[in-house]
Amino acid sequence: MKDEAERRFPHKVDIPVPGNGLGRDLTAMLEWCRERVPRPGWEYHGHTARPSKRTAPVHCARWYFAEEADAKAFRQAWLAHPGSDPQE
Repeated sequence: MKDEAERRFPHKVDIPVPGNGLGRDLTAMLEWCRERVPRPGWEYHGHTARPSKRTAPVHCARWYFAEEADAKAFRQAWLAHPGSDPQE
C-alpha cells in the first residue's frame, strides 16, 4: 500500500513523530483531511528517513496528496505551528 502511494501521489508532507507519538494530533490530521480533501485524493503511512549515516533515523507520518494545493494547505496547517489546532 505504501509503495503504491509513493507512486500514485506526487505531493508528500512528512510530519515528524515525537517519541510519545502524535496522539490527538493524528486524529485531528485525519479529520482535517476527511473534511477538506475528497478521497481518493490523500493517504498517509508511516515513514522512516535517515538524513545521513551519522544521524539517527527520523520517524514521520508521511501524508500523500494528489493535488499540490491540498499538500500546501496541510503543510501550512500542521507545520507552521506544530501542535496547534488548525481549526482555531
